[in-house]
Amino acid sequence: MKRMHSAVLAMAAAAVLSCAACGSDTPADPGRHADPAALAWVDKVCTGVAAGSAKLSQPPAVDDADPVKTRDAMVDFLGRLGSALDDMAGGMRAAGVPPVPDGQSAVDKATGNLAETKTKLAETKSKMEQAKVTDQGSLRQVISEADATMGQLADPEGPIKDLKANPELNLAFSESATCKRVYGTGS
Repeated sequence: MKRMHSAVLAMAAAAVLSCAACGSDTPADPGRHADPAALAWVDKVCTGVAAGSAKLSQPPAVDDADPVKTRDAMVDFLGRLGSALDDMAGGMRAAGVPPVPDGQSAVDKATGNLAETKTKLAETKSKMEQAKVTDQGSLRQVISEADATMGQLADPEGPIKDLKANPELNLAFSESATCKRVYGTGS
Protein backbone atom coordinates (compact mmCIF):
# COMPACT_ATOMS: atom_id res chain seq x y z
CA MET A 1 0.00 0.00 0.00
CA LYS A 2 2.78 2.46 0.82
CA ARG A 3 4.14 2.09 -2.71
CA MET A 4 0.70 2.76 -4.11
CA HIS A 5 0.32 6.27 -2.76
CA SER A 6 3.97 7.31 -2.71
CA ALA A 7 3.87 8.87 -6.19
CA VAL A 8 1.01 11.24 -5.32
CA LEU A 9 2.56 12.26 -2.04
CA ALA A 10 6.07 12.56 -3.40
CA MET A 11 4.98 14.74 -6.29
CA ALA A 12 2.75 16.86 -4.09
CA ALA A 13 5.28 17.32 -1.33
CA ALA A 14 8.03 18.10 -3.83
CA ALA A 15 6.23 21.31 -4.66
CA VAL A 16 6.75 22.54 -1.12
CA LEU A 17 9.86 20.79 0.01
CA SER A 18 11.83 21.72 -3.10
CA CYS A 19 13.53 24.45 -1.18
CA ALA A 20 15.84 21.80 0.21
CA ALA A 21 18.27 23.07 -2.40
CA CYS A 22 18.11 26.65 -1.06
CA GLY A 23 21.36 26.30 0.81
CA SER A 24 24.47 25.05 -0.86
CA ASP A 25 28.07 24.50 0.16
CA THR A 26 29.28 25.81 -3.17
CA PRO A 27 28.71 29.49 -3.90
CA ALA A 28 27.34 30.28 -7.35
CA ASP A 29 30.44 32.38 -8.05
CA PRO A 30 33.29 32.10 -5.52
CA GLY A 31 34.56 35.58 -6.46
CA ARG A 32 31.26 37.36 -5.74
CA HIS A 33 29.02 37.71 -2.76
CA ALA A 34 25.31 38.36 -2.59
CA ASP A 35 23.99 41.82 -1.94
CA PRO A 36 22.88 42.12 1.73
CA ALA A 37 19.39 43.25 0.65
CA ALA A 38 19.05 40.19 -1.59
CA LEU A 39 20.21 37.97 1.29
CA ALA A 40 17.61 39.52 3.59
CA TRP A 41 14.91 38.90 0.97
CA VAL A 42 15.94 35.26 0.48
CA ASP A 43 16.00 34.76 4.26
CA LYS A 44 12.37 35.89 4.44
CA VAL A 45 11.39 33.51 1.64
CA CYS A 46 13.14 30.52 3.24
CA THR A 47 11.48 31.32 6.57
CA GLY A 48 8.06 31.31 4.85
CA VAL A 49 8.78 28.06 3.07
CA ALA A 50 9.89 26.49 6.35
CA ALA A 51 6.58 27.46 7.97
CA GLY A 52 4.65 25.78 5.16
CA SER A 53 6.87 22.70 5.16
CA ALA A 54 6.29 22.18 8.88
CA LYS A 55 2.65 21.37 8.07
CA LEU A 56 3.84 18.34 6.12
CA SER A 57 5.91 16.76 8.86
CA GLN A 58 3.19 14.19 9.56
CA PRO A 59 2.62 11.94 6.51
CA PRO A 60 -0.80 10.37 6.04
CA ALA A 61 -1.50 7.20 7.98
CA VAL A 62 -1.82 4.10 5.83
CA ASP A 63 -4.24 1.45 7.05
CA ASP A 64 -4.11 -1.59 4.79
CA ALA A 65 -7.27 -2.94 6.40
CA ASP A 66 -9.27 0.26 5.82
CA PRO A 67 -8.95 1.84 2.34
CA VAL A 68 -11.50 4.56 3.22
CA LYS A 69 -9.42 5.62 6.20
CA THR A 70 -6.31 5.68 4.00
CA ARG A 71 -8.07 7.79 1.36
CA ASP A 72 -9.29 10.21 4.04
CA ALA A 73 -5.76 10.50 5.45
CA MET A 74 -4.46 11.30 1.96
CA VAL A 75 -7.20 13.92 1.48
CA ASP A 76 -6.19 15.50 4.79
CA PHE A 77 -2.54 15.53 3.70
CA LEU A 78 -3.45 17.20 0.41
CA GLY A 79 -5.36 19.83 2.41
CA ARG A 80 -2.30 20.48 4.53
CA LEU A 81 -0.20 20.69 1.38
CA GLY A 82 -2.57 23.33 -0.03
CA SER A 83 -2.17 25.31 3.18
CA ALA A 84 1.62 24.97 2.92
CA LEU A 85 1.51 26.31 -0.64
CA ASP A 86 -0.50 29.29 0.63
CA ASP A 87 2.19 29.88 3.26
CA MET A 88 4.89 29.74 0.61
CA ALA A 89 3.11 32.25 -1.63
CA GLY A 90 2.39 34.45 1.37
CA GLY A 91 6.05 34.35 2.36
CA MET A 92 7.06 35.52 -1.10
CA ARG A 93 4.48 38.31 -1.05
CA ALA A 94 5.51 39.36 2.48
CA ALA A 95 9.15 39.53 1.41
CA GLY A 96 8.22 42.18 -1.17
CA VAL A 97 9.91 42.81 -4.48
CA PRO A 98 13.36 41.20 -4.62
CA PRO A 99 16.04 43.93 -4.69
CA VAL A 100 17.75 42.50 -7.77
CA PRO A 101 17.44 43.09 -11.52
CA ASP A 102 14.46 41.19 -12.94
CA GLY A 103 13.57 40.03 -9.44
CA GLN A 104 9.86 40.71 -9.85
CA SER A 105 9.66 38.60 -12.99
CA ALA A 106 11.26 35.69 -11.08
CA VAL A 107 8.68 36.09 -8.31
CA ASP A 108 5.85 36.36 -10.84
CA LYS A 109 6.92 33.11 -12.48
CA ALA A 110 7.32 31.37 -9.11
CA THR A 111 3.94 32.52 -7.79
CA GLY A 112 2.30 31.63 -11.12
CA ASN A 113 3.65 28.09 -10.85
CA LEU A 114 2.50 27.96 -7.23
CA ALA A 115 -1.01 28.98 -8.29
CA GLU A 116 -1.04 26.29 -10.99
CA THR A 117 0.18 23.71 -8.49
CA LYS A 118 -2.49 24.76 -6.00
CA THR A 119 -5.21 24.43 -8.68
CA LYS A 120 -4.06 20.90 -9.60
CA LEU A 121 -3.81 20.01 -5.95
CA ALA A 122 -7.35 21.25 -5.24
CA GLU A 123 -8.61 19.27 -8.24
CA THR A 124 -6.88 16.14 -6.99
CA LYS A 125 -8.15 16.60 -3.44
CA SER A 126 -11.73 17.17 -4.60
CA LYS A 127 -11.75 14.08 -6.83
CA MET A 128 -10.22 12.00 -4.07
CA GLU A 129 -12.80 13.23 -1.52
CA GLN A 130 -15.68 12.38 -3.84
CA ALA A 131 -14.37 9.02 -5.00
CA LYS A 132 -16.15 5.94 -3.78
CA VAL A 133 -13.62 3.70 -2.09
CA THR A 134 -14.76 0.27 -1.01
CA ASP A 135 -11.64 -1.90 -1.27
CA GLN A 136 -7.95 -1.89 -2.21
CA GLY A 137 -8.78 -1.95 -5.93
CA SER A 138 -10.95 1.15 -5.76
CA LEU A 139 -8.30 2.91 -3.66
CA ARG A 140 -5.67 2.05 -6.28
CA GLN A 141 -7.95 3.59 -8.95
CA VAL A 142 -8.34 6.82 -6.95
CA ILE A 143 -4.58 7.02 -6.45
CA SER A 144 -3.93 6.35 -10.13
CA GLU A 145 -6.25 9.22 -11.07
CA ALA A 146 -4.53 11.48 -8.54
CA ASP A 147 -1.14 10.58 -10.02
CA ALA A 148 -2.41 11.53 -13.49
CA THR A 149 -3.66 14.92 -12.28
CA MET A 150 -0.53 15.73 -10.29
CA GLY A 151 1.58 14.64 -13.25
CA GLN A 152 0.18 17.60 -15.19
CA LEU A 153 2.10 20.07 -13.06
CA ALA A 154 4.23 22.40 -15.13
CA ASP A 155 7.19 22.12 -12.76
CA PRO A 156 7.00 19.69 -9.88
CA GLU A 157 10.30 21.04 -8.54
CA GLY A 158 8.52 24.07 -7.15
CA PRO A 159 8.91 27.82 -7.16
CA ILE A 160 12.39 28.02 -5.65
CA LYS A 161 13.77 26.78 -8.96
CA ASP A 162 12.11 29.77 -10.63
CA LEU A 163 13.63 32.16 -8.10
CA LYS A 164 17.08 30.60 -8.41
CA ALA A 165 16.97 31.07 -12.19
CA ASN A 166 17.77 34.73 -11.40
CA PRO A 167 21.58 34.85 -10.99
CA GLU A 168 21.49 37.39 -8.14
CA LEU A 169 18.85 35.46 -6.22
CA ASN A 170 20.70 32.21 -6.86
CA LEU A 171 23.81 33.72 -5.30
CA ALA A 172 21.78 34.91 -2.31
CA PHE A 173 20.18 31.46 -1.86
CA SER A 174 23.63 29.84 -1.93
CA GLU A 175 24.90 32.19 0.80
CA SER A 176 21.82 32.47 3.00
CA ALA A 177 22.58 31.34 6.56
CA THR A 178 18.83 31.10 7.19
CA CYS A 179 18.28 28.73 4.27
CA LYS A 180 21.27 26.65 5.29
CA ARG A 181 20.00 26.44 8.87
CA VAL A 182 16.46 25.58 7.82
CA TYR A 183 17.29 23.16 5.01
CA GLY A 184 20.74 21.92 5.90
CA THR A 185 24.17 23.01 4.74
CA GLY A 186 24.77 20.09 2.42
CA SER A 187 21.47 20.37 0.58
